[in-house]
Amino acid sequence: MKKPLLIGSKGCGNAIVECAFAVAGIAHDYEEVDYSEGSDTRPRLLEVNPLGQVPTLQLPDGSILSESLAMIHWANDQAPGAGLVPAAGGPNRTPFLRWSTFIVAAIYPTFTYGDDPARWVKDSQGARLLKNSTDHHRENLWQQMDGIALAPWFLGEQRTALDLYVAVMTRWRPGRPWFNGNAKKLAAIADRAAAIPEVAAVLKKNFA
Repeated sequence: MKKPLLIGSKGCGNAIVECAFAVAGIAHDYEEVDYSEGSDTRPRLLEVNPLGQVPTLQLPDGSILSESLAMIHWANDQAPGAGLVPAAGGPNRTPFLRWSTFIVAAIYPTFTYGDDPARWVKDSQGARLLKNSTDHHRENLWQQMDGIALAPWFLGEQRTALDLYVAVMTRWRPGRPWFNGNAKKLAAIADRAAAIPEVAAVLKKNFA
């Protein structure tokens, strides 16, 4: 049977999906691309995702999924026993929906606009201000999440894909030293998730 194809770039959001697939035992193929403007592989990415973003997932039937959270829900449908998404009607379902959407709708865009601010603001001073303001806003958002995080996992006793997001995204700006000092509960969750052998292997591949 043909396997899903995950298209990504080392250290990017595809690492979250790779962690989810590893935990769920979902076999897949992987294709590395450089999503930056002018790269040799960007046209390939644009063929399947007009936004030119990773991750992009090509399913066995040829259909395309973009957005990491959509891929998480797809993976949960394939392997509901992996516990990526709390079951409907359970006590953790609503907070999972809230905070997973918060990550992709509020935190993730700060990277979209802050990683390459010159793409959105041509003036160099304006671009610098955009990067600084999105970095500061991201820190505030992470501290908001840290304020409601439980233990040992973000939602308490039940591990979910939220913890995989935290494990990967705490390796991005502002970086682990900041989380260790300013969002200690999230840092602890990230460490706990990184200790899962399947997750550790993905993190090593993407961030070594």
